[in-house]
Amino acid sequence: MLVGRVTGNVVSTNKVDTLHGAKLLIVQPVELDTLAMKDDYVVCVDDVGAGEGDLVFCAYGSSARQSDTSSKVASDYTIYGIVDSINMRGTRTYDKAKEAEACSWRK
Repeated sequence: MLVGRVTGNVVSTNKVDTLHGAKLLIVQPVELDTLAMKDDYVVCVDDVGAGEGDLVFCAYGSSARQSDTSSKVASDYTIYGIVDSINMRGTRTYDKAKEAEACSWRK
């Protein structure tokens, strides 16, 4: 599995039939302990209704095609969840609720 931040989306009107109706999101992988963005991007099929700014976990390779909705989709990466929190070595490195609270001034 890969953990990353949704940074954008991809729109494509001409694509294989199995991708019609699929939401395609750009995900930038992160370091789990610091949440620093890595210098890489992947395009993922969204299975959970994620949006820009969400921290998500993605399956890749053949595992990206194992859910009921992605089994027949031509995808190397599929978003399977939106992260609520990450705990490593006894320390909480990410908390979605606290992040939302800190960003509430933008609304």
